[in-house]
Amino acid sequence: MDKLKSYLNQAVSFVQEAWTELSKVHYPSPKETMQATVVVVALTFVMALWLGVVDLVATRVVRDLLG
Repeated sequence: MDKLKSYLNQAVSFVQEAWTELSKVHYPSPKETMQATVVVVALTFVMALWLGVVDLVATRVVRDLLG
């Protein structure tokens, strides 16, 4: 019975601590969300372009080496 009380106390303590931490969370405004989305999309485009160029160059180098 004491073990059950201990588990319940731990569970209650966990929920209280989780609720406290959840109250500290900063949710971004719609403007912040849009800015972050634009940054992610732009960086994704830049990386795709970079990888495409690297792949094109590597393909041509391999083709030239193999004949």
